[in-house]
Amino acid sequence: MFDAGRRLRLFLVALLALGAMGASCGEVAVRLMPGVINNPGNRSLRRAIFGFATNKICVEMQGRSVPLKLRDGDPNIGRFFPTACSVRELPNENLFVQFVGHGYAWTNVTGRMGFEASAAVEFEHDFFVEGSTMYVYFKQKNTQSSSFRAIMVERGEGSAAAGVAGLLGGSVKQVTQQLGERLLKHQLAQGFTVLREGDGSVSFSLGVLDKGGRPAGVPFARGDSDWQLLANERSELHTNQRDYAGPFKITDPSEQALHLTAVVDGAPAVDLLVVPITSGGVWLSQYEHYGNTSAPQQPALFEDVIQQSVAVPGAPPVQYRRQLKLPAGQYYLVFDNTATAGKTAPAGGRRDDRAALVSYAVQLGEAD
Repeated sequence: MFDAGRRLRLFLVALLALGAMGASCGEVAVRLMPGVINNPGNRSLRRAIFGFATNKICVEMQGRSVPLKLRDGDPNIGRFFPTACSVRELPNENLFVQFVGHGYAWTNVTGRMGFEASAAVEFEHDFFVEGSTMYVYFKQKNTQSSSFRAIMVERGEGSAAAGVAGLLGGSVKQVTQQLGERLLKHQLAQGFTVLREGDGSVSFSLGVLDKGGRPAGVPFARGDSDWQLLANERSELHTNQRDYAGPFKITDPSEQALHLTAVVDGAPAVDLLVVPITSGGVWLSQYEHYGNTSAPQQPALFEDVIQQSVAVPGAPPVQYRRQLKLPAGQYYLVFDNTATAGKTAPAGGRRDDRAALVSYAVQLGEAD
């Protein structure tokens, strides 16, 4: 016969699996047992939870992009796309995570830079359940190795950036390497928090959130919607830059659609293009490897213009809302502030950089 402790462990793992699928019974049961789950003395129970989490870490990490920012609360300045990941438990029960990937970031010295990066990090981990939300914390204990390799720098040695780099004590290449390594190490040092909501949605936040907290700088309150929240971010798009948000997945187009809410400030408008991950991945690679931007290889499945929100004293900004009904598959939502894609072009002259601040939320909801 199973002992009571083993039955409880198996029951909890089953509830977590149901929660991953959005089952309401998982939410109710976890809400009823927070004292049991949070008790540090329940070591075998907690190990069962971490065993479940360990199997999901790389799946979650490789299924999404990681927004990059300089400080908590700042808008995104780029993205990192993990392409390979492995995780194992160490004898001290910490997790050893190795990952590699690629991405892009924008700084005022380099302009856009495309890069490849990898890291091997030991994380201490813990969790806390409050209401129907589980917080899983990963705190960096030791970064055993990390590497950053720039594959493209928009502002090369012959640009005005060379003078700025000289003031900083190096060439553009050297400064780019220093900035990239510092950005990567800064993000790793913060650790991250995984939030599993009662509806089964999972979100990542850089840094270790306080219990009951939410990521800093998110633009929209969750409200009373029970749709799964896939993204709630702010991205800063300088002239001739874009952001590849996602990828976002549709499994049942007869029942599911992506629901986008967005607000644009700082620039007259930005373009929105929805592209499949296949052709979008090629387009993303070009963005990371070449300073000049280009149109997508294949026509976007959806294209629209998000106009700047006109401020009215005492009234909230006008929000762009759109239901995106798409075939089964994975998609990037590309916010574009270039002249090479979409219907608009950045306003101003060559040295007139009117950065657009795009605040957006993406939910997976019902298809009308």
